[in-house]
Amino acid sequence: MKNFVFVAFAMLPFFAHAQYDQWFPGHAVTDSTHQNRNAFLLGQYYENILFWDQELDATTTQLCYKNVNPSSIGNQQVALYQAGVKLSNPVAIVLGNGIIPSEYLLIYQTNEGNDIDLKCITYQPNGTFTAPVTVSALPGDDIRLTTDGYGRLAWENSGKIWISQYLYQSNLFTTPYAVDSAGANAPVYTPGGLSYLKPNGDNTSLISVSPDYSQNNWTIYPINSQSILGHSAALTAAGPLSGGNMCMQNKVGSNPTGLVLTDGWSNELIHLNSPNFNYSQPAIDEMMLITKSNYFFPTILAFVSDSLTQKDIFAEAPSYDGLQNISLWPGEDTNPKFFVTFPTGYSVSVNLFWESDREGFSTIYSTHYDYLFGGIAETQKEQTLLSKPCPFKSETSILFHASGTVNLQIWDLQGRNVKTLSAEKDADGWCKALWDGTNDSGNIVSPGSYIVVAISGKTTQSLIIIKN
Repeated sequence: MKNFVFVAFAMLPFFAHAQYDQWFPGHAVTDSTHQNRNAFLLGQYYENILFWDQELDATTTQLCYKNVNPSSIGNQQVALYQAGVKLSNPVAIVLGNGIIPSEYLLIYQTNEGNDIDLKCITYQPNGTFTAPVTVSALPGDDIRLTTDGYGRLAWENSGKIWISQYLYQSNLFTTPYAVDSAGANAPVYTPGGLSYLKPNGDNTSLISVSPDYSQNNWTIYPINSQSILGHSAALTAAGPLSGGNMCMQNKVGSNPTGLVLTDGWSNELIHLNSPNFNYSQPAIDEMMLITKSNYFFPTILAFVSDSLTQKDIFAEAPSYDGLQNISLWPGEDTNPKFFVTFPTGYSVSVNLFWESDREGFSTIYSTHYDYLFGGIAETQKEQTLLSKPCPFKSETSILFHASGTVNLQIWDLQGRNVKTLSAEKDADGWCKALWDGTNDSGNIVSPGSYIVVAISGKTTQSLIIIKN
């Protein structure tokens, strides 16, 4: 367990391999003449869309977005503007198959009533947004909105955790439902369910539950509860390609604020502290890595430290070099966030966004770290793993060139094995398998992105395919 943090992506011989030794230099993705905050990256194939809120004056904050692909940076566009209203903290959910053009929901906080409520707008393939629809208008402030990316929302209001489910058939969210109260706060979704914090005297309880919505009713199944010494806040969790690891800031007595990490499998706690400096605002992510016999989830961490008299962003340098100051600016750097995207079928990009104070304004900055599936040497060879057609609707042929016995598996982006395929070899050494879009139980899987893993002897290749 001691290798849980700060060895991320170290064991990569079979599935992914580092292409570079450091984070790319940070660069601005917004202007430096406004207060730009709360980045949210919607990763789709062929296009990555960054959303954020931009303060225009003391009473008006608008929602903005732009394409942030390295090869085709787009111009800033306005998703929603209302004079005298503060619109903030956008999160997005893909409604289509992730292929442009695709519909998506943009959910956000708004103060246009007597308190902060939640509303959403829908981006349509014709490039327009629909009129706002109310998601929650509960008494009190609806804040700290989070999503699992698949239609579920969670947020905090008046010491309670509330949830809602998007119903694709009716294009509506369910009525808000209270999961817990008495000071419950900081909800986050993990691959296993919903987690949040709750004060317990001098301790903090980390609670995990599994909400299920069926036949117009919610059922909340308890998973786990851990007691953590001290007062914890700012809970964050790794994304869908993860084993459910979480991190939070934690303060015990008069000590500087530190971090506590929890392993999603064993619930073991790891404390990261300094005797002199504060560590806060953690961001955590993982990526599923597959070996011939197993899969695992190395973890990468970023956080804010005041060790240089100002707040700077520190992140693990994935090349064994330990922590790296990635902000390096004589101003405050805060609010780090990770997002994983897939620029090509053979690569993955770990993107880190944060906010930097620049001459009185807040600018959103970004850096990234790239990996190649199968390693550089394998990727540079003639392509030996193919899927035709891709994207596909009803079935696709998977081809893998190998000399020995072949094991073909389909995985989803949450690390679950979907199907094992049988392959037939032809005279030219190509092994062919047909996937009809079903799982091992014979049920048709939902549209989206899946990973094909082909193993033959010591050779492993991986490929992302898309089902419409």
